[in-house]
Amino acid sequence: MRVKRLLILVIILLALIPAFYVNRWLQQIIQPRRSFVQLMLYILTCFAFVFVYTFLLVWIITQVFPQANR
Repeated sequence: MRVKRLLILVIILLALIPAFYVNRWLQQIIQPRRSFVQLMLYILTCFAFVFVYTFLLVWIITQVFPQANR
């Protein structure tokens, strides 16, 4: 059980690396510091990205570690 928790933590930590680079890429593309509209676009894009990325990460973890039927 302890190894399973550690592996899930490692998967989450490894998933932070691509998220960091996607965020940097979004900042370069949208340039949120230029205007308020671009800031709002950046915030909306980040909310959507966090929602989709979290959904995919949870789905991957449930596929790798399926729950046992009780």
